[in-house]
Amino acid sequence: MTIGRRRWAFVLPLVGADVAVLVLAFLAAYGVRMLLDRPLARPVAPLAVYLWLLALIVPVWLSLLALLGAYGVGWTTRSRVWLGLRVSAAGFVVLTAALFLFQESEVNRSILALFALASAGGLVVGRVAMQAWLRGPRWARVALVVGTGDGARRLLQALLRYPDAGWVVRGCVSLGPAETGEQVEGVRVLGPVSELAALLQGDLVVDEVFFAVPPTGLEAIADGLEVCESLGVDTRVLVDLYRPAHAHAFVEEIFGLPFYGFSPTLTRHGWLAAKRLGDLLGAVVLLVLLSPLMLAIALVIRATSRGPAIFRQQRAGFHGRVFRMYKFRTMVVGAERMREEVAHLNVMTGPVFKIALDPRLTPVGRLLRRASLDELPQLLNVLRGDMSLVGPRPLPVYEASLIKGRKRRRLAMRPGMTGLWQVSGRSQVDFEGWMELDLLYVDRWSPSLDLRILLRTIPVVLRGEGAV
Repeated sequence: MTIGRRRWAFVLPLVGADVAVLVLAFLAAYGVRMLLDRPLARPVAPLAVYLWLLALIVPVWLSLLALLGAYGVGWTTRSRVWLGLRVSAAGFVVLTAALFLFQESEVNRSILALFALASAGGLVVGRVAMQAWLRGPRWARVALVVGTGDGARRLLQALLRYPDAGWVVRGCVSLGPAETGEQVEGVRVLGPVSELAALLQGDLVVDEVFFAVPPTGLEAIADGLEVCESLGVDTRVLVDLYRPAHAHAFVEEIFGLPFYGFSPTLTRHGWLAAKRLGDLLGAVVLLVLLSPLMLAIALVIRATSRGPAIFRQQRAGFHGRVFRMYKFRTMVVGAERMREEVAHLNVMTGPVFKIALDPRLTPVGRLLRRASLDELPQLLNVLRGDMSLVGPRPLPVYEASLIKGRKRRRLAMRPGMTGLWQVSGRSQVDFEGWMELDLLYVDRWSPSLDLRILLRTIPVVLRGEGAV
């Protein structure tokens, strides 16, 4: 049984965790063998002599895990202890045979035995930890199911049977108002499909909506599909009927059921994984290179004004997830409470708030804003996965909550430190233009677009264009 285009997003964390477990188990086995040097009266060779074994161990153990179904849907329903013991026992046999064939007599066999034991226990512990993580809110995709009939029941049974596939069902939406408050397969009906827009724009985080309705109900979900597309929420439909204007359409099979889906990003998981890898590498490199500068800025802020060097604020991220964004403090302490006093100076239309010559800025803060150096701590947000190097600008939670309709599609990508708005004039662009640039980025995202934005960001920052 497959889980469609989400397979790699489902498999890669498991593979990464297993590789980490194997490396740690090998190091632990070598450490234990060193402690046995005196009792055995046979000193073990230095670790560097044995590291090459990892090049043999990792592919052998991963291949055995794959053959035993450790990367398929439903692995959480199997015995993890039995899985760890079988893989480690079979791996030990394969490894010993390979060393015998290649006549590697210098390898201490006790290390291999200790490693087999350590890997068996490590795989069990690792899989338990991964199961808890995969079911957590940071990884799981929160879903609603539209429909309460037989198709919806079969879909809910599959989603609930395989939580390790990464979906968490928050509720059902009925085609009629009479079913509100009832339960389908233990999942509560939140309301009718006519209230879907309100549900998606409320406090409930929703990543995806499954439409599972009979043929007679297809006409009733057309408006719901349009709502999801407009708000940037992924959808899957059991029947091929609707063609969205912006989102990318795809057909796939999940749990043996055919779906026609459309998403701003879901069809580009491979490239999005590369984007995340680039974010991690870029954030680590920049943090290492810029750490002396960031430390100096923090010391100057503390020395020239009262208050902490880092300003923290709740922002709306991917699909409305709230996260704490970091910046160097550029304003006086208590600036948030002074907002009403300077509201008349707001130069931006719409629900966002920006002041060209903000009287709350400190002298050092004004310089940091002009050079965009106050944004550097957001590299930590990139490292945490709250943000990307490139993406729509994250807004404060209150401002984001006021943005309704199609503009909410901007939340379909992780927010970024820079983006089309920043390289197109920033505060010189009005609110409507800003939102259109964000939607353009979501709809036309590609690695090459990110690269162009990053390259354009450098001269924009150096010139201080649009900085307030």
